[in-house]
Amino acid sequence: MTEYDQYGLHMVGYFSKEKESSEDYNVACILTLPCHQKKGYGRLLIEFSYLLSQVEGKLGSPEKPLSDLGLLSYRSYWSNAVLESLIQYMENATESPPNLTILELCDRLCMKKDDVISTLQH
Repeated sequence: MTEYDQYGLHMVGYFSKEKESSEDYNVACILTLPCHQKKGYGRLLIEFSYLLSQVEGKLGSPEKPLSDLGLLSYRSYWSNAVLESLIQYMENATESPPNLTILELCDRLCMKKDDVISTLQH
């Protein structure tokens, strides 16, 4: 990923992905260069990795263990994604009371069950 300014393009970060992951990881490594952290690039790369999972028709999860900063970034992304999905579901629910399972939430978010459960518990 690059950023453009009057001096041209500058690398701000990247992610790597295995073509065939035996653990179904949607990303092997995400890196945002230190001088470009706290600008939303890491979150954008995380979101992009889940969009790729959606295109591939798979549930994804990052390769673990996560670094301390990686864990904070993913927890933030997961919490936001879960809350947005729950709000959207509640707004469109036709049954009373609304009924959404963990597995249905996983499918909506393309996230692995362990990640959804840990997010709900955290």
